[in-house]
Amino acid sequence: MKNLLITITLIAALSACNDKYTETYRANVPEYMSLEAWRAMEIGVEGPRNLSESGKIYIYQNYLFIVERGAGIHIVNNSNPSAPQNLAFLNIPGSVDLAVRNNTLYVDSYYDLLSFNINDPANPTLSCRITNAFDFDNWTLVKGYDEDLPFTGIDPNRGVITGWSQQEIIQDAQQPSQSGFENSLSEVGISTGMNVSSGIGGSMAQFTLTGSFLYVLRPASITAFDLSANDCPNQSSLTPVSWNAETIFPYNNHLFIGTSNGMLIYNLNDPAQPEYVSQIQHATACDPVVVQDDRAYLTIRTGSSCQGWLNQLQVIDISSYSSPQRIAEYNLTNPHGLGIDGNTLFVCDGNAGLKVYNAEDDLAIADNIIAHYENITTFDVIPYNNVLIMSAEEGIYQYDYTDPQSIVQLSFIPAY
Repeated sequence: MKNLLITITLIAALSACNDKYTETYRANVPEYMSLEAWRAMEIGVEGPRNLSESGKIYIYQNYLFIVERGAGIHIVNNSNPSAPQNLAFLNIPGSVDLAVRNNTLYVDSYYDLLSFNINDPANPTLSCRITNAFDFDNWTLVKGYDEDLPFTGIDPNRGVITGWSQQEIIQDAQQPSQSGFENSLSEVGISTGMNVSSGIGGSMAQFTLTGSFLYVLRPASITAFDLSANDCPNQSSLTPVSWNAETIFPYNNHLFIGTSNGMLIYNLNDPAQPEYVSQIQHATACDPVVVQDDRAYLTIRTGSSCQGWLNQLQVIDISSYSSPQRIAEYNLTNPHGLGIDGNTLFVCDGNAGLKVYNAEDDLAIADNIIAHYENITTFDVIPYNNVLIMSAEEGIYQYDYTDPQSIVQLSFIPAY
């Protein structure tokens, strides 16, 4: 009996030891700045500078705005897409998204909403700053983040994250884990027309405009800002959103929200207070959405911050907004943003490049590929007036798709 007790004790001890081990892995490590120091940083326009990293894109009249994540916005005269002219760089620490209406540029700066007068687009002037206008959870969108790696724990008490570095992490662990962290932060629509009062964003947008309202999407909410007054925007409502919301797309007096688990639809019968209409679920993955007529097109993809296991293009019948129905699915490599114009569908398939389809037949889109631009790591697109603007790791590409069967590259702005 004594020997048996000793044996049992040894086995228990060995089992306990086997539960403990040291793991080593490479991860994104945040670089911090205090809130006070961040808000004291100078915000303003500089001369044109080279693009070092292309992010979200936005067009307004003859101008192209390119976000350099966490750093600011490049302002480009794009009246001739074959020869875009770099006008200025607007230095805005913590900027990720933007929208433009009536010559006013609205930009996020971490927790704050900034507005700039752009009557002279080459010389924007700050007109308003609303502090703590919304939550900010998109730390993985800050410049320097490597999507292929996990991140270390984020400590809000240390201030804002101004950048990321990649480092080797060594830690003790009690049981197997996925690099010891939960990669659950969210990512990161295109309107159907543009007039002189407002512009067009890409499918990865979290800022969008409808009428005199700006809608800012965060992982758990939609914040509506009334822009009808001449002074600072007024917050009208905060609408809770489930499912880790990622992208927002306006169409036909509705908002289509891409989330990590599906698409949500809200009506704007009262533009100050978006109202939930319906939802359609999909497997966990990142999810931008675009809409045209009675069809919604969405991509879902895997990745360290997206989780999931599917990489697809999905086609949704939205002839009844109250009851969306999935009608087709197509496997892709790692799709990001997308755009639709008529029957021409543009899909940024990550490092598999840009894919262009004839989408006339919902059930045969994969069989009707028009063009495939390989060797480009693509992010998002805006198709408008027969010109496609594409944001990619390599820079900004522009194409003339007047004849979709014979697409012509117009220009390229490299990212150095």
